[in-house]
Amino acid sequence: MFPGAPEVTADVALGTGFLVEATGVYVITNDHIASASTDLKVVLPDRSEVAAKLIGRDTRLDLALLSIDVPRLQPLPLGDSNNLSVGEWLVVLGDPFGDDVTASVGIVSATGREGAGSLAAGRMMGYRTFIQTDARIHRGNSGGPVLDTAGQVVGVAIATGDRPGEVSFAIPIERVREVVGALRDFGQVARSWLGVKVLPVSAERATQLALPKPTGALVTEVEPGSPAARAGLRAGDVIMTWDNREIDHKSLPWIVAQTPVGKAIAVGVWRAHAATPITVVTEKMRE
Repeated sequence: MFPGAPEVTADVALGTGFLVEATGVYVITNDHIASASTDLKVVLPDRSEVAAKLIGRDTRLDLALLSIDVPRLQPLPLGDSNNLSVGEWLVVLGDPFGDDVTASVGIVSATGREGAGSLAAGRMMGYRTFIQTDARIHRGNSGGPVLDTAGQVVGVAIATGDRPGEVSFAIPIERVREVVGALRDFGQVARSWLGVKVLPVSAERATQLALPKPTGALVTEVEPGSPAARAGLRAGDVIMTWDNREIDHKSLPWIVAQTPVGKAIAVGVWRAHAATPITVVTEKMRE
C-alpha cells in the first residue's frame, strides 16, 4: 500500500458496519463484504471481537444485515437522506485498516433522488440511485456510515475502487429503511416491478395534454411482456396515481417496488386528455 512496503497476502477481509437498533443486535454493512466469508466477526469499539450471523442480503442495493449477541450497545441515529442538497457537508466513518476508526469529509455532489430508471431488471441498482460525494471512501470504509452535520446517518458508504480520482457513492438511508424490516424478517427483499420508463411532466407538456397541473410520470417506453404491457399502459400515458396515491417520476419506481407481489393496483392514467383508470397486477422483479 505504501512505497517500499513488502507484498503481502491477507487472509482477512475488512469492511465497516454500524448498529441500527438500540438493543445492540443488528449491524448494517455491504453485501459484498458480508458474503465474502462464512466466518464473520464484528470488532466492537473496545476492539473486542464477537461472532456475527448473516441474516439478510439485498444484492441489488449491496446491503447486508448482520446480528450479534451483544445487548445494550448504542446505535447511530438515522437521518433523512431525502432532504439532502448538493453542497451539504458529509463525514464518512470507517475502519479501513482494522485498527482504528478514521474519518473523511466531503460534500454531496449528487443527491440520488433522480434514480427513476434504476429499478429495471438486473442485479445492481444504477449509480443514479446513490448519493454521490467527493469524500474519500477506501475499500475498508465500505459499509460504514455517512453522516450529515447533525451526526445522523444519511447513507451507507460504497467503495468503487482505490484510485484517488474515482467518485464515491453512498446508499441513501431511506433506501435502507425500506428494506431493513424484510431483511430482518425474511432474509431477502421481494420487489415488484412495472416495466415502464418515465420522465417528468413539464409545464409545456402538461399544457399539450390538457393536464390540470404538471405532475405525474410521463411514460416514454413500455417493456414487452411486463406488468405494464399486460395492463395496457402505452407510451404517452401519464401515470397520475398508484393505489390512490399521487406520484411523480421520482417516487413511482420506489412505490412500485414496495408494493406486494401479485397485488391488483388501481392506477390513475391521463390519456387522450382525460382520466383513464387501469388495473395493474404486480409481479416480482426479475434478478
